[in-house]
Amino acid sequence: MNYRVRRNLMTGLVMFLSLSGSVMSTPPDPAARAVSAFYKFHLARNKDFTVANLRVRRRWLSPELYKLLLGELKREAEQRKTHPDEAPYFEGDPLTNSQEYPDSFRVGKTENGSDLAKVTVTMVWSPRTSRGRDQRDIVVEVKRTSTGWLINDIIDNQGSRLQDELKRPH
Repeated sequence: MNYRVRRNLMTGLVMFLSLSGSVMSTPPDPAARAVSAFYKFHLARNKDFTVANLRVRRRWLSPELYKLLLGELKREAEQRKTHPDEAPYFEGDPLTNSQEYPDSFRVGKTENGSDLAKVTVTMVWSPRTSRGRDQRDIVVEVKRTSTGWLINDIIDNQGSRLQDELKRPH
């Protein structure tokens, strides 16, 4: 085989493998795809828990969860007025359940019901963070709506639900 044919074959093989790799990394389940799309978006941007950041993520969140998260931000603003030295209840990112933002994630198994699914997501921190190499699972509960699958709740590795935390009494 001459050099040009080998080079073209190698280029074609590399392109095929790179395309098939990206296709293979996309979860086949629609609920898992929605969760994956959210965390790709979320981790690539500013993750500070603010109204502006929450607004740009609204399309992936159920109306109930979105309203509760906005309510928490309002509660934190009121707290800052009366107790400016107190730390907010949510330090860090409630959508990854972490104080230090993860570097990446992996979507795992999905338990499907008819209109509700639970998707396991592994949050991953690289060795260069203060956590060192670390990972932790959360379960993202999504519900089917007329517009697609929306994140309705996040369950941490201890079984605590984000919605329950957001509904706590004042």
